[in-house]
Amino acid sequence: MPSAVVNRNPMAGHIAVLLREPCDWNATYEFAGALQQAGYQREAAKVFQAYSAKCRPSDVALYRAADILYGLSDFPAAIKVTDDLLAMSPDLPQFHYLRAQILQGTKRYKEAIDAYDSTIGLAEDINSINSEVFRQLSASYAALGDYCEAITPIQTWMGLDPAANDTQRTRKILKDYSAKGKCELSHATGSDRFPTQGQNVITAKVMINGVPGIFIVDTGASFVSLSKKFAERAKLPLSGNYSIRMQTANGIAMAQRSSISKVQIGRISAEGVAAVVMAAGEDAGDGIDGLLGRSFLSRFDVSFGEKEWRIESKKQ
Repeated sequence: MPSAVVNRNPMAGHIAVLLREPCDWNATYEFAGALQQAGYQREAAKVFQAYSAKCRPSDVALYRAADILYGLSDFPAAIKVTDDLLAMSPDLPQFHYLRAQILQGTKRYKEAIDAYDSTIGLAEDINSINSEVFRQLSASYAALGDYCEAITPIQTWMGLDPAANDTQRTRKILKDYSAKGKCELSHATGSDRFPTQGQNVITAKVMINGVPGIFIVDTGASFVSLSKKFAERAKLPLSGNYSIRMQTANGIAMAQRSSISKVQIGRISAEGVAAVVMAAGEDAGDGIDGLLGRSFLSRFDVSFGEKEWRIESKKQ
């Protein structure tokens, strides 16, 4: 009997399908994967880009292309693809994370910081964010020589799970940044309790850099966020660059990143707290100066009862 003919080219079948159906997504995906496996990374990226350009706009295809180009260290090409990717799907945190990594690779650290902050701000749950987001955000600040600002992301990450994240290595990083920036380390101190009066929305009088304001206590907010007017009163550093995308109760909003020297509520205080300043018209409500979010609250143990809520520094 004649021997069976074996097709030893794993890409031939995908090519045959694409010759008949050029916009078959499954064949495109598998063909690009076969190209990658064979070592043709750049060609695989071009296949994904071509699909999105010629067949149908696809953020999945563009994400794969950008990721491949990033792996090749072709940062200019990867940034160009992420421009198209974020124009198509601007509100997915993983897309901002990839762009942040690419920007960091090009040493465009300020833009990388904005992208990392958007990654955090768009996440539904700050606890689900990969630790590398906080580490690389911190590293970007350090690369700019902003060592005191570099402390804040690490402290925020530590506060999410002190048992796992408060390690000797982490403390050494903070100590090194503190020494280089000549800034004091004060993570979180004190304990206190406040009445809830049976309200679903809890407000509190908060001192921001010594300036009093009324804030909603919001465990769902990633950052402490402030209205522009209050931020100006509290003399927060403002760049005017509203390039951070934030998930809010009213949808996606734009903000600019900042940092608070000291946040104090009753006998509780923390220093070097990450904050965002919302664009005009994005206030939390009448008489409300901002939201007391997780960049502050995660440093403490917080519990809510029917009549009162309690907050105390986590046991280190």
